[in-house]
Amino acid sequence: MPPNKRRTKAKTANRKGRPGRLRRWIKRLSLLALLGVLVLAGYMVWLDVQLRERLDSRQYQLPARVYARPLILKEGMVMRPDELASEFAALNYKKMPAIEEPGQWQREGMEYRVWRRDFIHADKREPAEQVLFRLRNDELTNLRSETGERLKEFRLDAAPIGTLLGGGDDRTPVRIEEIPPLLGATLIAVEDQDFVHHFGVSPRGIARAMVANFKAGGVVQGGSTITQQLVKNIFFDHKPSLWRKFNEALMAILMEVHYDKAYILQEYINEVWLGQQGSRAIYGFGLASEFYFQKPLNQLEPHQIALLVGLAKGASYYNPWRNPERALERRNTVLDVMFEQGLISEEQHDRLRKKPLEVASAGATAQNPYPAFTERLLEELRPYYSVEELRTAGLRVYTTLAPSVQKLAEDAVSQGADRLEKDRGLKEDSLQGATVVLENHSGNVLAMVGDRRPHYPGFNRALEARRQVGSLIKPAVYLTALERAHQYNLGTLIDDAPIREEAPDGQVWMPANFNNRSHGLVPLYVALSRSYNQATARLGLDLGIENVRQTIRRLGVQASLPRVPSLFLGAVEMTPFEVAGMYQTLANGGEHVEPRTLLAVSDADGEQVQRFRPKSSRGVEEVPAYLLRYALEQVMREGTGKSAYRRLPNSVPFAGKTGTTNDYRDSWFAGFSPGVTAVVWLGRDDNERTSLTGATGALTVWTDIMRKLPHRHGRIQAPRGVEWKPLNRDGQYMDPRNCQGGRELPVSVESRLQTDPRCQRRGWFRNWFDDDKEEDVAPREDMTPGWGIDPEQQRREQQQRQREQQLREQLERERQSVPQEELDPELQQQPVPQSEEERLRRLQESGRIQEQRYLEEERRAQEERRILEERMQREQAQPDRGAPVEEAQPWSPEEPDQWP
Repeated sequence: MPPNKRRTKAKTANRKGRPGRLRRWIKRLSLLALLGVLVLAGYMVWLDVQLRERLDSRQYQLPARVYARPLILKEGMVMRPDELASEFAALNYKKMPAIEEPGQWQREGMEYRVWRRDFIHADKREPAEQVLFRLRNDELTNLRSETGERLKEFRLDAAPIGTLLGGGDDRTPVRIEEIPPLLGATLIAVEDQDFVHHFGVSPRGIARAMVANFKAGGVVQGGSTITQQLVKNIFFDHKPSLWRKFNEALMAILMEVHYDKAYILQEYINEVWLGQQGSRAIYGFGLASEFYFQKPLNQLEPHQIALLVGLAKGASYYNPWRNPERALERRNTVLDVMFEQGLISEEQHDRLRKKPLEVASAGATAQNPYPAFTERLLEELRPYYSVEELRTAGLRVYTTLAPSVQKLAEDAVSQGADRLEKDRGLKEDSLQGATVVLENHSGNVLAMVGDRRPHYPGFNRALEARRQVGSLIKPAVYLTALERAHQYNLGTLIDDAPIREEAPDGQVWMPANFNNRSHGLVPLYVALSRSYNQATARLGLDLGIENVRQTIRRLGVQASLPRVPSLFLGAVEMTPFEVAGMYQTLANGGEHVEPRTLLAVSDADGEQVQRFRPKSSRGVEEVPAYLLRYALEQVMREGTGKSAYRRLPNSVPFAGKTGTTNDYRDSWFAGFSPGVTAVVWLGRDDNERTSLTGATGALTVWTDIMRKLPHRHGRIQAPRGVEWKPLNRDGQYMDPRNCQGGRELPVSVESRLQTDPRCQRRGWFRNWFDDDKEEDVAPREDMTPGWGIDPEQQRREQQQRQREQQLREQLERERQSVPQEELDPELQQQPVPQSEEERLRRLQESGRIQEQRYLEEERRAQEERRILEERMQREQAQPDRGAPVEEAQPWSPEEPDQWP
């Protein structure tokens, strides 16, 4: 075949084969596209499953939040204006000329108006509400609501004081109805103006960002929507890549399919990163509002909202503490956008741009601002909650901390240590200190400081520093004596003479007084108030080491107590916290309440509550406790603590004891007012000499604390079984019917006082009543409740003796002061008893009448208590009283310890 013909046939065949090959390529491409669509669909189904599982089952891991005790305003309570201002400062309440919203207060003269914030307490939720009251002579009066209704009490919200076991992510989730409308509108205006209209990805936003970046010659604007940013925050890291952007877009589309815009905006507001505090990451606008401004999200002003929205672009770059100028510029940029979008007026825009940032101080936002207190709190929580629960369950922990008292204690320790170093010429930063402040009747820890740098989370000296307590232990010796009313009273003479005690191993113990002088026979209360070592040692040896040890135990001390005579002078190591518990027992009339920091715990919404009741026990009877209190008051009036009254109100009955250890290594003071107990320790961590006594060191810090606290004025009321009698220097009774003089001292009605011979007046009737014959009386230690004698019967007998004594004195006064001729004629006609027998009969008859009245009063009191208990039970049974409350239960002993 000719070549030309063959070429013609080949061309014809090629033309016929081209459509077939094209169809085959189209078919292949279609198959590939279909396969790609199927793969993409399958991948999107997988992404959809991942997204929905993650979002539907997602629970925030929130650390436990800790709250101070709420201030309860009560009619008649003692409150100083500066203390009230400190409480408001801790709550971050703003003082205003006229209050406009919750979280504000105003003062006109001594009239106050406070607008409480809404708050979830352990028992129920308290709504936002206003209250009015007046302070008059440091006493709260005229407590009333906004409508004028008189109130017995009004509870404020509790100040947040940090989180427990922090580190990692932290947030305060908010619901869409709790989000201020201006915040949502500003976020949309700044971050995603097409948020309401797009389907997860905004082509218009991408194009706008490309144009802006092209004009700027760099990346100045992103095209990601709020939905894409939320997907990135939840599912991806922040490393830029095309693959991440592709996945963000797909998942944003899927999120828009399943969830509405309100939910997406809510989750974004809770998820965006807005700051860092050490290892703690601040997520969400709810926590950022507290972190930067110390106020709830719904109370932010427009310029504050603008700053938080601006931080969403880069919280580290615009950090208002490290880069305030940069943060201010960014805030004003957001304000410009808010004005352009019509969210604020021109007048607001101009005014708000001139405002400073108004962020809280960096120290005020500390995660754990009270490390000493928190350490004790964790010890109390440990038997009930695991570490995981405290780190992730979002528990609300309600505590006893009083912010105003804590601030006083911190300043007193820090400034006191600085002042003493300067005045005494001590090496700078050589002194350390610790203090514990308790409420007497409840044992609540109001304040605790473990370092002169109070916010330093290091060695907690309040709980961990075991140091010898010196003379702080002496009250236990004298209490042991006063419990033996038939043998000792405040006027009993104690020999303050040199003493020598030889131990079985041959060691000799010869204590000496502070000034190496002996004072001979001195009354018991003088020996304690002057802190005489020789007298205390002699008294302790007479009482017995074991008896004194048991007294210390009954005061609540669990520390190791040596069985040596030097125990009487303080050769025992205790922490300030243990000393505070011991002196709380004395301040509370002998009833020991275990010091506590924990009140209640609830879940994140306050739906389930566990409460922790105080643990109390009667360690000492009221009568000897009162007598010892009087002796400790004399420490402050005329003994080693008298210098404190130069700065303390003279009308408050303060009581306490100084303590100094060998070579001036430790300076202690423990004391109390009618309301609070405070213990202060000063010393050096290397246990070297400080040159400070208890009076020249710790007492000055203690006084700084107590002089700024409110206190009840006037003498403490004596319990039943105590009467005041004049005693001479030898401890003898100066019968006022026969002589004058002596010092009035409280004594137990069981005391057998010897009458001064000069005051004795003989007569068979008086001898019959004043007979000091021995009775078959059980020892004092056998007369405590639970040792075979009815305490109620004992109290009635004491009361009967008091009534008989009063009647005898009254009859004697009538006989001596009313002449027969001045009596009413009608009365003269009535038979007047002339004999001692008739007078005795009248006394006995009057005693029976008084006993009947007493029994009637007891029955009426029991009936009132029964009615009150029934009422309390009915109130607790009502379902609308608040969240369900149950008693906290510790871990079972069989379960392993959950703590590292």
